[in-house]
Amino acid sequence: MTKPDVSTQHRQETPPQNPFTNHRLPIGLRLWFSATRALFKVLGVVAPGLAGKLALRFFMTPPHFGTPRREQSVRDSADLHFQEISGRQIAVRSWGKGPSILLSHGWGGRGTQFFSFIQPLVDAGFRVVAFDAPAHGDSSGKRTNMLDVSGVVAAVAEQEGPLHALVCHSFGCGTSLLAIDRLGLAPGKLVLISCFADIFWTVEQFGAAFALNQKSLAAMRDEAEKRYGHAYGEPWRWPQLSPQNTIKSVSGDILLIHDRDDHEVPYSHAEQLQLAAPGAELFTTRRLGHRKILMSKKAVTACVTFVSAS
Repeated sequence: MTKPDVSTQHRQETPPQNPFTNHRLPIGLRLWFSATRALFKVLGVVAPGLAGKLALRFFMTPPHFGTPRREQSVRDSADLHFQEISGRQIAVRSWGKGPSILLSHGWGGRGTQFFSFIQPLVDAGFRVVAFDAPAHGDSSGKRTNMLDVSGVVAAVAEQEGPLHALVCHSFGCGTSLLAIDRLGLAPGKLVLISCFADIFWTVEQFGAAFALNQKSLAAMRDEAEKRYGHAYGEPWRWPQLSPQNTIKSVSGDILLIHDRDDHEVPYSHAEQLQLAAPGAELFTTRRLGHRKILMSKKAVTACVTFVSAS
């Protein structure tokens, strides 16, 4: 575990990669993306309000990927049930017996993405619970957002808890921190893997990917506040959704796990989060990036050691 490396806080980092420029993607998807960018460039000039509404729809629509073979055995060994939450059927899987640990996956992911973590946590004496967020995996729905998924995190935790720990990745970190900040979720331990620090940064990355100008992005944010501004029964503003703010509501122990070479969520985000929560531990990996970190034995060991400590 390390403290923030102050000497690296202002270093030059590789800009986050745009996944849609990846030449390994199917050509049809790349052509669709190019056409969509061209559309947003035009709408951003002639109708930024309309561009913002359309962008919000895209922003809340996760990509769908098939379950890879490497996750199949852990998927097949799970106890599966569906929990109805806000009118959606949410797939919930569990393994083992003991104190409960809830897993919260990232955008476009699914609960079984944590396959490398599940058996080691079971072997350590825990009951592991994973869910597929709305519009993800085997759960129902076409669109979702951080506010929506935070409610699912809290509802699953209420049914499957009390929670000994919550282990999250990427988008799942942001939603889980919102559930802690706004909905009273209180895990004893919290593991945040590849967590972003700033919601505005996330929106800007989305805007850059789709060639949205600032007027269109502002219209998108305004539309989101208009539609979901009372999601928790009281008004919220965008800064209140940022992990660097919601992490301050965590009462339990925190472990940050982040890769130095993460080009989707740069390592500086972990440093910002540790500055916001000085008691948090930071475990650093290298040459794994944003997704392979979920298959890292070092990351798994750090997580299991942390949640097992008294």
